[in-house]
Amino acid sequence: MSTGTAEKTLNRALELLGGSIDPDIAETYSSIEARILAQALENVEIAEQRLREIQKLFGEIEEVMV
Repeated sequence: MSTGTAEKTLNRALELLGGSIDPDIAETYSSIEARILAQALENVEIAEQRLREIQKLFGEIEEVMV
């Protein structure tokens, strides 16, 4: 992969993450690729937690409406 292509790939990956990497992740992983992957995994875990919270809220709403 050429340097220009690699840079475009990294920039796109960072864009998909929202442009930032958690400082703890940045300190833990030495390569930018590992940081991006770790941040992506962290984002998935946060999204799953939020989804469970939302599902719980809707479950509570449904119980009240019945």
